[in-house]
Amino acid sequence: MWGSPSTDKIHSVEEWFTLLGYDAESTIPEEDLNSIQQLIHTPVSNADALMILTDISVLSLSDLKNISSSKDIESLKSNEELSTAVRFLINSINIINYAPLKLLIKEKISFHNGVRHDWRAIGSLENFEYGILLEKDPGEQNISDHNSIYLKWNSTKMNLIAGDHQLVGGYGLISWRTSSAHKGFATLNSLPRQGKGITGYRSSNEYWSTRGLGGDWQTDYGKFTFSLGRTYQDGSLNENEIKLDKTGIHVTPGDLFIQNQLLEYSATVMWNNNFHSNHLGLIINSQNVIDNTGENIQRQSVSIFTSGNWNEWYWFGESALNTNKKVAFLGGVIFKNKLLKYLLSIRHYPAHFRTYRTQPFAEWQGQNDGEKGIFQNVQLKYGKHVIFLYTDMVEKIVDNSFLTNNNIKYESGIRWQWRYNKHLIHAQLRKSNQLNTTQMYFPNNIDYDISRTTTKGSYKYKATKYFDIRWQVNSTSYNNESKGVGFETQFNWKIQQFAIRGSWIAAQIDDFNGRVYFWDLNLPGEMRSVAISQNKQLLGFRVQIKPNNNYRLYMRWRSSWNSIRFNGTAKQSYALAIQINF
Repeated sequence: MWGSPSTDKIHSVEEWFTLLGYDAESTIPEEDLNSIQQLIHTPVSNADALMILTDISVLSLSDLKNISSSKDIESLKSNEELSTAVRFLINSINIINYAPLKLLIKEKISFHNGVRHDWRAIGSLENFEYGILLEKDPGEQNISDHNSIYLKWNSTKMNLIAGDHQLVGGYGLISWRTSSAHKGFATLNSLPRQGKGITGYRSSNEYWSTRGLGGDWQTDYGKFTFSLGRTYQDGSLNENEIKLDKTGIHVTPGDLFIQNQLLEYSATVMWNNNFHSNHLGLIINSQNVIDNTGENIQRQSVSIFTSGNWNEWYWFGESALNTNKKVAFLGGVIFKNKLLKYLLSIRHYPAHFRTYRTQPFAEWQGQNDGEKGIFQNVQLKYGKHVIFLYTDMVEKIVDNSFLTNNNIKYESGIRWQWRYNKHLIHAQLRKSNQLNTTQMYFPNNIDYDISRTTTKGSYKYKATKYFDIRWQVNSTSYNNESKGVGFETQFNWKIQQFAIRGSWIAAQIDDFNGRVYFWDLNLPGEMRSVAISQNKQLLGFRVQIKPNNNYRLYMRWRSSWNSIRFNGTAKQSYALAIQINF
């Protein structure tokens, strides 16, 4: 796993995230999907490749440090300190000389419970970069019902942006990415990653962007960043609470009814600076949300975030205060050497703690939910073996009494991975116990209401440079009452201008609680999973046609039967995507 530099490449986004250690239940930031898709399928300059790599939020701090200190991609290919996943990604980048005009256009149409349409264009011209998004969900009528555009000007010490953007700072308590840090075996890569500042908005998530003006200015006293927004959002105001639809997906009449019912005015300022081996930052936000009746809610928030290094230790943290005088905290330490990586993190979020674009590392994401918890994550290598472990102990904040348990959850997992030449074996076990009621802590033992155990095993064999096959088994046991098991056979075949992926999934499930997850046959910009909650067979293919480096065509077909014997009429879904770059 940490052996000599590999010359292997990746050919799809889901292949890379699987290599990174993400499961199909994971939520992955769409910004990262777009960045990785751009790197592996679009020729880029050296400068652009390094800049895109540093913006990927799921890379570890050690990988980020090596990338930031490199002059070009070629020097990274020989860097033995990079993780295996990053080496594969580096080898997949197609470097070209600087071009004064660069443009990438992507068109995607899918047919599944209606028509979903997605058209994007991103590009740059000298010091300017721009992006355009037109999207239609199945319940919407207009082909460009949701639209987004930004224009950014970059210089040595100052950047300005107009249009849809996001300010990403700290560690998730005030203004963060579209999805929080993933809880699992690879959490120590993303949890300690500090926000990058002001960026153009490249996600189709309609909730998370800010429409207006933004920018940053690098000075001798640190970097100053600002964002001013006037943004329509889906949701309503109810009992002095802002109820928002965070999915941005409009399929049902209820989804359409709350569309653009709120108008948000926002102002955010951030300052941060490096002091030798330490980092310090401050975020201040003011927000006023108005509904169509004229009712409004105002709230303010402020946070301080910091990080630093000491020998083999790295520490990080953020503390935030909002209008309700609620104080939240997230912090942790990482220890790393050649054999071991260890993360310890603690968190405390009061009930009713909600801020501007809060996206904390959390178990519960409800409007009124708070929690306190301790998370640990370990990665250990021994020869060609890698062991991953994590534990999370968390309690929902409902009752302030120290004598009671409130919705306690304990989750743990262990994963073993072995890679040798053409073989890759992967096995893991995850178990969670949850208490949904309040009970006395002493002297009673905790009697958990929910117990869930999931197992996963896979074997991948790379027969040739152009063909590999994988077998995977997933199972779920819920309270020893509901059970589910699923099996997948998948192959990848690449020949010159063609790449074909085939997938056959068979699952036998008792009920919804016994559901199992597999990755879908994803198109560019997608990282969707298939959640199977009943007996089912799924057969599908994805074809990629690449006539040259400037043009790609993708086609996906999936057929599913609500039976493990192919009985009944199969349900069909199709999708088509085109990518052109100049």
